[in-house]
Amino acid sequence: MSTAPHLEADGLLLIADESLPPELVEQAAPVLAQGGMALCQGPGSPSGPRRLLLFDGKLAPAHAESLRREPPALLLATRGADGRPSAWEVRLLGDLLRGAPLLPAGAVRHRIQSVADISATADAAAKAVSQAGGARTAASLVGDVVHELAANAMLDAPVDAQGQHRYAHRRTEVREVASEDACELSYVVEDRRMWLEVVDRFGGLRPGPFARALEGWGGRVQVDASGGGAGLGLRRILEHSDAVAVRVATGRESRVLCVVDLGEARRRATQPKSLLFCLQ
Repeated sequence: MSTAPHLEADGLLLIADESLPPELVEQAAPVLAQGGMALCQGPGSPSGPRRLLLFDGKLAPAHAESLRREPPALLLATRGADGRPSAWEVRLLGDLLRGAPLLPAGAVRHRIQSVADISATADAAAKAVSQAGGARTAASLVGDVVHELAANAMLDAPVDAQGQHRYAHRRTEVREVASEDACELSYVVEDRRMWLEVVDRFGGLRPGPFARALEGWGGRVQVDASGGGAGLGLRRILEHSDAVAVRVATGRESRVLCVVDLGEARRRATQPKSLLFCLQ
């Protein structure tokens, strides 16, 4: 990918991977400009501080390396008309980089402090899918994503003053966390998609777990207990979602947003996906 054509603006370098024709870089620029990213012709080597990688949306083990870059690359699918990025994903990317709210207006918010809160919120989100006319399979997937997002934020994110995890290594024992360790999960339906966002106050999330999930993409799930959990939840989140966007303010906040289509589409794991990780 080192010789791929590219554009650059304000430290954001746009390139296309081998899954796309080189000319798509130029064709995508007007779409990205609509999201507030005015791209211009860059220098001859794609070595800018942050890479925006256009690809066909089919995640693969090779993309793990892109996430491990400093800073991690932004993986943007080209699912839109004429093989360009979709307008809603471009808008999400622009909001992510500007520090703007990621959720559409009108979101329902739930405070998560216990396992019971997780289950109740997952049920409420699944019910919202059904009320919006979504498919039964989509309601089930949304409930699953809510459960995984909330469990990760409630049990894996909290650390003490020394930076030691408070609950991660005893997840099966913990039914409720301290009030100050609670997280918030919000959701809203827009344009036949469920938008889900979880926020914790610790800001410790890093791209490494996502990279590890991609390393085994397409094969059997490899259990990774290094973070306290089995490492399976993140894989399910990626498989069920059309887009995952993460913004981390180190030591202050981690914000993870997932977008799940409400249609009947099967084999979600093979559908186009964007994975956008922004570490501030």
